[in-house]
Amino acid sequence: MLIVIGRVGCAEGKRDEFVEVMKTMQDASRQEPGCINYGFSAAVEDPDQFVAVELWESREALETHFGAPSVANFGASLAGLVGGAPEVKIHHVEKTTDFPNFD
Repeated sequence: MLIVIGRVGCAEGKRDEFVEVMKTMQDASRQEPGCINYGFSAAVEDPDQFVAVELWESREALETHFGAPSVANFGASLAGLVGGAPEVKIHHVEKTTDFPNFD
């Protein structure tokens, strides 16, 4: 499984538009094969900063996602809405356990 964690801020005064673009992306991504979960949340310390958490079954599913029209539309729709460079990290996970078990 792959976990993608991203962080991005919206431009001043653009939060409502930014949220609508994220909702569209989130809904489209959740319909894609191999998507386990996909969501955006506002950061507690700054409501204009957003965190994306995506769970994908495989690298192939994530690569297919990156090539999807919804991703291109998402990028184009963000023009003028983003406040700063996004930060994105991809984590390769071999095993997941429920808390409090760490084995």
